[in-house]
Amino acid sequence: MKVLALVPHQKGHAAGQRGSIELWEKILAPEGIEVVFEPFESVELQEILYSGGHHLQKAKEMLKSYASRIRLLSSIDDYDAVFVYREAALLGPAFLEKMAARKKPIIYQLDDPLFVPYKSPSNGYLSYLKFFGKVKEIIKISKVVMVNSSYIREYAEQFNKNIWQVPSVVDTEKFVYRPHEVRPRRTCIGWSGSATTVKNIKLVERPLRTISKNGRCDIHLIGGTDFGLEGVDHTSQEWSESTEVEDLRRMQVGLVPLPDSPWNRFKFIMKTAQYMSLGIVPVGTPMASNTEVIRHGENGFLADTDEEWVKYVMMLVNDHELRTKMSETAARDAVAHYSLKANAPKVIEAFRSAVA
Repeated sequence: MKVLALVPHQKGHAAGQRGSIELWEKILAPEGIEVVFEPFESVELQEILYSGGHHLQKAKEMLKSYASRIRLLSSIDDYDAVFVYREAALLGPAFLEKMAARKKPIIYQLDDPLFVPYKSPSNGYLSYLKFFGKVKEIIKISKVVMVNSSYIREYAEQFNKNIWQVPSVVDTEKFVYRPHEVRPRRTCIGWSGSATTVKNIKLVERPLRTISKNGRCDIHLIGGTDFGLEGVDHTSQEWSESTEVEDLRRMQVGLVPLPDSPWNRFKFIMKTAQYMSLGIVPVGTPMASNTEVIRHGENGFLADTDEEWVKYVMMLVNDHELRTKMSETAARDAVAHYSLKANAPKVIEAFRSAVA
């Protein structure tokens, strides 16, 4: 089985893509399912797309990439199926997907709520050229639809019956659990994110201020150098793919605060599963996949108020035995439910069902 993979980004450059089809390739290839990647972004477009300004250059590169997609889909006879990750192009209606569906079965993966309108911080109102309404059209014409959360599944089931729920998976060859020190000198609580999610940590500024004044633990933040936190004694650093795992290992407790928004309510929160795979006990907002991934009091805690954030974080800081027990449970749960190995049979069966 030979599958043409229409992906938005160059390989290795986007977290969602790395945590799905790029990892899945490892278990599909031994089963005789060859995946041929064709990114929409050119190298030139990738370099400027997520920076501010450059609107004319972005438009030019977008049109060049779109033209390349049309040429590619005009000759797809060598493939048995077409895999679409999120969307075949970063702009425009579902024209390309419909073009592909006339010739080959579509395997559609939707791991973000692209049907919820949003404005990109780097591209502003150009975001609306994405045609948010096209998602349901792609779902309708697809032979197989793969989603990563219960909430996206409920949306997709309105338009297609062949839905496969596969969580975003952690690369457990990279995120390897190692038991923490028997009794670390000081417990470290932390957060890791990107430039677009740095604002999330402000949601727990008041609890962190209280925790900081207590002086019983360290606070370390990954994803920037200026988090704008007042009265919070903390260290910080930029995120780096090459040192990501070792940087996370300094934490014993991982924070997952989420703003309440239509977008976030649908999401699978990958960071929670990554924390757990390393034995970092998560404390998160009871929203989106957190309510399913975090088993309150067993592998982590759900905190909805400032008082609950302080209460549960300090419970983990002060009780070494509790933290150790929950750390081990979190790591076991991550391997059992959010590893590539655990989800391999479902991924393989979903792909094969496209040509059955």
